[in-house]
Amino acid sequence: MKKESRESKESKKPSFKYSKKNWILIFSGLGLGLISLIIMALGDITVSVILFVLAFFVFIPIGLLLRP
Repeated sequence: MKKESRESKESKKPSFKYSKKNWILIFSGLGLGLISLIIMALGDITVSVILFVLAFFVFIPIGLLLRP
């Protein structure tokens, strides 16, 4: 009986922490951050800072902390 429980524990695949929704939020935050850096290079600092803060202080943390 003990062998079976040991084998069942070993045969379980580790579940992945993030779902598709989490990855969408994380990568949209990274994309928005990249867009903000491009806008900054074009010279519009105000819009760039707003998008950067939105990306790295809203989208990415929500994507990391949201339960799947």
